[in-house]
Amino acid sequence: MLRGVSITLMATACVAGTNRYTGWDHGVFVPMKLIDPSAKTPIVQISVLASESPAQSYAIGQAVSSLRSQNIAIVGSGFATFHNLRLMFSGVTATPDFKKQNTDWSNAVTDAALTDDEAARGKKFEDWRKWPNAYTMHPRGGAEHFLPLIVCAGAAGTTAGRKYTDDFQGVDYFSYYWDEE
Repeated sequence: MLRGVSITLMATACVAGTNRYTGWDHGVFVPMKLIDPSAKTPIVQISVLASESPAQSYAIGQAVSSLRSQNIAIVGSGFATFHNLRLMFSGVTATPDFKKQNTDWSNAVTDAALTDDEAARGKKFEDWRKWPNAYTMHPRGGAEHFLPLIVCAGAAGTTAGRKYTDDFQGVDYFSYYWDEE
């Protein structure tokens, strides 16, 4: 399966290399441990780009989207809604000002994720750092918890997006997914 993913990425001009010695990132092993405690599901981990390029991340998603027809799930994990550890544990997240910032940010994320047109969705995600409160929700150099969403959005193709909400420490966290149902 690793070879197939690498070939798929390289065939679409995405640079791909393999490293069998890199351990699982917590963004891979934590959700997969919950999904499949027996660890029998084959997994290929794709690293986020150091460049934090949203256009390249979306292109990676588009490149691997064909794998969906082979019953291969494309899972991106992170805290797309908010991942700023300094603020997360400071108590600021309980303030009305922060909650408004988070709502404004989450509305922009939701607007992009639920955009039906594939090209328009990609364009919106390219500008994510211009969205309200982007640097508060994901500080500079800390996009690794947001970029997996952009990869998944690229992999969605023409499939309509959906969302659900969870509460974590009094803050609404949104998760997004694209399925055929």
